[in-house]
Parts: sequence; structure tokens; C-alpha cells
Amino acid sequence: MPAVMIPLIVVHVVAVIAKLSVFFVIPRLANVEAVQGFLARYRPFERTADWILWITGAGLLYFASWQMLRQTWMIVSLALYLLVFVMIRYALMKELEKIANSKKLLAAEELRRLRVNNWCVGIISVVLLGVIASLMMTKP
Repeated sequence: MPAVMIPLIVVHVVAVIAKLSVFFVIPRLANVEAVQGFLARYRPFERTADWILWITGAGLLYFASWQMLRQTWMIVSLALYLLVFVMIRYALMKELEKIANSKKLLAAEELRRLRVNNWCVGIISVVLLGVIASLMMTKP
């Protein structure tokens, strides 16, 4: 294993954890103004994390071997990994944007729905990341 793999893995995992931090922020958002402030701060952070994930992911595949993409467990892992981030993008970020663009001050019902979505996506994400970790450790 090349010496560059460990730093790439560390940076990649830190970027994943940074992206998943949204699960811990959403329950603390109390009104539309808080959602707007959060989105203003989070968008640049999210773009940076996205770039880091794509670059380190490509680097990991390059240094590990492109032949890994021919293994079913790796394809399944990548698909599940992308599913986690698609769920965050469409189930949480779209809902946050809808709340931020609303004319309401509190948007209590919308925030309640967002919190429920957050729990659902969070639980599904933890399960999927566990499956991914299992696949990568056992390489069935």
C-alpha cells in the first residue's frame, strides 16, 4: 500500500464527517432566520467538502488500483455512499432551502418536518455507512 493512502483516507474520512455534521445542526435551528444563517455559512463549507471528497476518492481509487472497480463489493459500496449524499442533498438541503426562502418567520410545521427528515436520513445513513464499512472490511 503506497504511503499516500493513509493521509488520503484520513482527509477523506474527515470530509465525510464534516458533511455529516449537518445532522447535528438541524435540530438546533429554531426559525427561518436561523436556517438562512446556517445555509449562508454551510454552502461554501459543503462545496469545499464535496471537492475534497471527489478528489480524495479519485486518489484512493488511483492508488488502490482501478481494478477495484471491477469488484461487486466496491461498486455496491460506492452506490451506497452516493445514496447517502443524495439523500442529504434532496431530503435535507432542499427542505432547508424551502424554509429559508419562505415568507414565514417561524415556519414551525416545516421545521418539524425537517427534523423528522433529519432523523430518518440520519438513521438510514448510519446503517448504510455501516454496511459500507462491513463491505470494505470483509470484501465479499
